[in-house]
Amino acid sequence: MRNFLLRSALCLPALAASGQEVTYERDVKPLVQKYCTGCHGEKDPKGELSLTGFSTLESVKAKSDMWEGAIDMVRGKVMPPLGKPQPTEAERRRLAASLEALLFHVDCRLERDPGRVTIRRLNRNEYNNTIRDLLGVEGLRPADEFPADDVGEGFDNIGDVLSLPPLLMEKYLAAAERLAEAAIAAPETRRLPATRRDPQQLQLTGSAQAAGVVQMASSGGVVARFPVKLAGEYVVRLHAGGDQAGPDPARAEVQLDGKKLSVIDVVADREQPQTYELKVRLSPGESRFDVAFINDYYRPDEQDPKLRGDRNLYIHWVELAGPTDVAPEELPKSHQRLVVARPTERAQLRDAALQCLRPLVQRAFRRQVSDAEVAPYVKLVELATSRDESFERGLQVAVTAVLVSPQFLFRVERDPDPNDAKQSHSLNQFELASRLSYFLWSSMPDDQLFSLASQGVLNNDAVLEQQVRRMLQDPKADQLGQNFAGQWLNLRILDEVTPDPGKYPGFDAQLREDMKQETMLFFNAIMRDNRSILDVVRGDFTFLNERLAKHYGLPNVSGEQFRRVKLAADRSVGVLSHASVLTLTSNPTRTSPVKRGKWIMENLLGTPPPAPPANVPELEATAKAAPGATLREQLELHRQVDSCAVCHRQMDALGFGLENFDAVGRWRDTEGGKPIDTAGELPGDVKFSGPAELGAVLAARRDEISRCVAEKMMTFALGRGLQYFDRCAVDQVLERLESHEHRFYDLVIGIVLSDPFRMRRGEAP
Repeated sequence: MRNFLLRSALCLPALAASGQEVTYERDVKPLVQKYCTGCHGEKDPKGELSLTGFSTLESVKAKSDMWEGAIDMVRGKVMPPLGKPQPTEAERRRLAASLEALLFHVDCRLERDPGRVTIRRLNRNEYNNTIRDLLGVEGLRPADEFPADDVGEGFDNIGDVLSLPPLLMEKYLAAAERLAEAAIAAPETRRLPATRRDPQQLQLTGSAQAAGVVQMASSGGVVARFPVKLAGEYVVRLHAGGDQAGPDPARAEVQLDGKKLSVIDVVADREQPQTYELKVRLSPGESRFDVAFINDYYRPDEQDPKLRGDRNLYIHWVELAGPTDVAPEELPKSHQRLVVARPTERAQLRDAALQCLRPLVQRAFRRQVSDAEVAPYVKLVELATSRDESFERGLQVAVTAVLVSPQFLFRVERDPDPNDAKQSHSLNQFELASRLSYFLWSSMPDDQLFSLASQGVLNNDAVLEQQVRRMLQDPKADQLGQNFAGQWLNLRILDEVTPDPGKYPGFDAQLREDMKQETMLFFNAIMRDNRSILDVVRGDFTFLNERLAKHYGLPNVSGEQFRRVKLAADRSVGVLSHASVLTLTSNPTRTSPVKRGKWIMENLLGTPPPAPPANVPELEATAKAAPGATLREQLELHRQVDSCAVCHRQMDALGFGLENFDAVGRWRDTEGGKPIDTAGELPGDVKFSGPAELGAVLAARRDEISRCVAEKMMTFALGRGLQYFDRCAVDQVLERLESHEHRFYDLVIGIVLSDPFRMRRGEAP
């Protein structure tokens, strides 16, 4: 259902207060006949849209999608078109409210339908974040290799579209095995198989390879590099022999990362090489070993046979094995966190496994678990040890099983009767904790949320409000910017946009990332500083580093570090002056007032225009017909087509207000030698010129912006699209916003305290 339906909030109470039941014949039909059927009558209706032939409520509801569009056109003053008789403001409100009352009336005084959310799996971001918080492993993002998540309602956390293809299950299993081994250091993985570097894998320095052997005739050497995953003691092995000559054996100096480690006397002959070992303590990372021949000897003419000869060194391979032991404090933090007990004898195995696995399973399933639920995972540990595998290896197997359990992969919310669509109920404490954490952090609940849920107090209004404030100050709340704002503002699309390098040679991948970072930091500032959500169109500050400041032509910013910068009045329009938004709403070679206006309508005003008719010519066709015209003049010609003028009247005007910014967000006053015309006029005789006046016009439409942001954030928070029965909850959020200066915290708190967030129901079979 299209979200703009929720904008009936302010009109329906007035209708209800009149004491009269709304009817189509009395309240709708006269206005439709007066203003609409002249173009949308029975014969040859424009746009193939006829508004005649309706007489009953059932006939109106049968065409609800069509009437939804009509409501939007009337309220947005798009219809009737210019040149036709216009309804008064009172008539517009009455027509829109009457239609909504007929189609979607909800009495907010009665028990409300909280809706239902389809059971949904963790999306890729949620999976990565949950793994980080569950296991404590850093730097691993296995879900980056998963298939892309489908998007519904503008977001990638919508239960109805998060499918589970077979390929994803294979990825889950492979990731679980890899994560279990990374989180727990079992002896089988601690004592790593030896990693060998043969001559073909060695870097030669002043030496030569022949017949599978590296020959060092004078002062040559080899370099061997090895990745080291765990800290501990390792063994470096050198398989070598030599042409022995003179009083001393061939000698090899071994260096570790440029520092002398040892000198090895290679006493073995060339034909009978031997293996020489050195023990060394290594840290995680790449270790470089240099092996150099340091005592060349060449005396072919020496009289004494014991001194005569040519000494050479031959390297067959270099090998690294280990770690042979790991001190407890050198074990991964994840291991120390998860392996809280070890059996000292067989009889203690079950208890030790239970001590390790119970807290893990409980946190992985995000609820309390019974011994019976943990028992299968304990059994896996017992089976592993019965095969003479280590206790830690058994835990790895158990952790793998936990990570592929549906209880981990899905956000499970239980209904007393899944087939009863009428019986609503409150989420239990742990389900509410998960809704809260995945809304604000895109991750699992932390210890404090688990504790409050265990105490049974999380559902208290004051406790929920306190937790929202705490969580929004946590660094993990950056995920709300990445995953909510990044999709609401379409920032993810920026990766798919490439301006023409001929016209915009300074645009590159790093600048693109800087653009996104500016908007993310701006959103985070609104969030953490509890600023008004209206700052999205009136904010007088931003965040810049030197590269982005130079792109904008702004002085006095140096270095890579982003810092807060106060903006001049003509740029104090929030995200509307951000290069991220301006670039993603442009074409590769020029700006697009149409795209920019459409973006404002969809993402700030909540009034997305309908899809263009199939027979409408592209703007490029208009450009060919008038090659000397400016972009504004081309759009004016485009709007002369009746079917285009309907939507472009508002879209183009909004976009023109941003024409001072070029296709990559830089300020300009002229285009092609002509002054930029930034004037725009909206329905209702609302006129403006330039970004600052446009921002003021939009800020004055605070009710529309607030409702749009509230609807989109509630959609993200619930993981489902909004329905007409959610109107009461949205209205309550807006009432709170209005009474708290539209501050960000109150937007979030209002959503968290709403019935749709705290309750659910089943679904009729």
